[in-house]
Amino acid sequence: MTNAGYTEKLKNHCYFSPGAETEIFLLSCLIIIFSAVALATAETEIHFTDQTHAAGIHFKHTNGASKQKYLPETMGAGGLFFDYNNDGHLDIYLVNSGTFSQDVQSTRHVNHSDVLYQNNGDGTFVDRTAKAGLQQNHGYGMGCLAADYDNDGDADLYLTNFGKNQLYRNNGDGTFTDVTSQAGVGDGSWSVSASFGDFNLDGYLDLYVTNYLDYQLETAHACFLEGVHIYCGPHEYPGASDTLYRNNGDGTFTDVTARAGLHKGGKGLGTLFTDYNSDGYPDIFVANDAVPDFLYHNNGDGTFTDVALTAGVAYNAEGRATASMGIATGDYDSDGLPDLFVTNFSLEINSLFHNDSDGLYTMTTFETGLADPSFSQLGFGTQFLDADNDGTLELFVANGHVWDNVSKITPSLSYKQQCQIFGNIGIGQYRDLSETAGPFFKRSVVARGVAIGDYNNDGAVDILVTCCGEPPALLRNDSQTAHQKNNWVKIRLVGTESNRDGIGAKVWVQTNKNTQFKEATCGGSYASSSEPTLHFGIGRQEMIRSIEVKWQSGRSQIVDFSNTENPVNQVVRIIETSL
Repeated sequence: MTNAGYTEKLKNHCYFSPGAETEIFLLSCLIIIFSAVALATAETEIHFTDQTHAAGIHFKHTNGASKQKYLPETMGAGGLFFDYNNDGHLDIYLVNSGTFSQDVQSTRHVNHSDVLYQNNGDGTFVDRTAKAGLQQNHGYGMGCLAADYDNDGDADLYLTNFGKNQLYRNNGDGTFTDVTSQAGVGDGSWSVSASFGDFNLDGYLDLYVTNYLDYQLETAHACFLEGVHIYCGPHEYPGASDTLYRNNGDGTFTDVTARAGLHKGGKGLGTLFTDYNSDGYPDIFVANDAVPDFLYHNNGDGTFTDVALTAGVAYNAEGRATASMGIATGDYDSDGLPDLFVTNFSLEINSLFHNDSDGLYTMTTFETGLADPSFSQLGFGTQFLDADNDGTLELFVANGHVWDNVSKITPSLSYKQQCQIFGNIGIGQYRDLSETAGPFFKRSVVARGVAIGDYNNDGAVDILVTCCGEPPALLRNDSQTAHQKNNWVKIRLVGTESNRDGIGAKVWVQTNKNTQFKEATCGGSYASSSEPTLHFGIGRQEMIRSIEVKWQSGRSQIVDFSNTENPVNQVVRIIETSL
């Protein structure tokens, strides 16, 4: 597969032979080359504008920071993009956390409730939390996830907490009903992230929940480093076991964790269902904090085997377990396979794992230019996205330390940090574009979750960043201008035999120039979830030849556009066909 990048290889080569005109000719060639490079750079400028206040989003996260420094206070919280009312406009859900002055098993104070923002369709949002029936939150809020678990055509909502988790069924009329008890997915541990995926291919979305530490307020103790009172690290407490819930297809779930062979405890912060080895069965990756990460290979019989060590993703390239936080998957080198990116602690580097197609990964952080820029940062949420619609994936990383007084220990580090966006230069390498990507990237924040989606339906992928103890940031993608406009196509999957959201399906978009690949997933990042519609930038290509979908049912479906209206700069809805 060919790979479009920031600068295309010059089509015409300059040749010269010794003679009187050699110097002039060579100078002309250099001018042409430099002009072409400058033009290509100008054409791929990436820029985001912070629209949080202008969009009517007035939320501020409450973490309840106390002198006791309870660890959950520095770990939240997430957010998501989803279209809860099916009006074609992405809405926003923001998780609040609260305080530990009240019982975490009780209903959270209304002033600390999560917030649902409905998209008005004009770039602004309105708070619909109470109207939607979502103001009764339990526990200390951590993360959120949205998907159609009951296949009724609308997005349901799952919330992870320190305390009991919650599942809200979408009633299809703009309201939600708490069905946690009936569904059996309350968990009750310290849950952070979750992912929906159909591991047994029965057409219903199952649920994997990461649980972090066996942490109890009653037994929590103070931690000090070089005489400074800090939030404790994960090594101070035992890890908790994650939970796998099998969807029974009747609105209820069954805990099959032990039966599936997933009973060992980790210290999970991020997770995602993804078919890493392309065998048709969704596997599970878990980002663990300071212990080896998990890669659960789906055996196809309802059980899993942890192959992280042999696959090369349990540790970093030095053979060390990292403080893994967030997860992103995407085909960064355009070879048709989903690669894996994991954010880590400061004074570590983030981990980019290249999928080698044989069930193995190779860590390529250094080779791709992502090592040095991440060394002093502490990464949380992250996502691959095609910010400029040129057909290659950029990489966004949300940064923010967990120690609010880290500068007292290491003066070169800070609690508030700047987020980063890395441009794909098309040859398997990245370049930090944060300096020129907009004022937000020069502002220090305590960033946590990341979600991506086109909230204003202009064909450019926007970014939602959540922060700990601070307001979120809604970043409108303004990279598309009159002088710089690349084409795109968005694909909305509707499963019939497969799960209705099409999660787990693999999609290929073919133009006259190349073929791009994406896998439909739900979750990842950190405690957050992104728009389920798949977005493909196609650069200056003006024709899409075909779109191929391989559904989890095993069916392959090809939509040929050679004799029909071309879907460039449109949303294509593909419904799974029967055999």
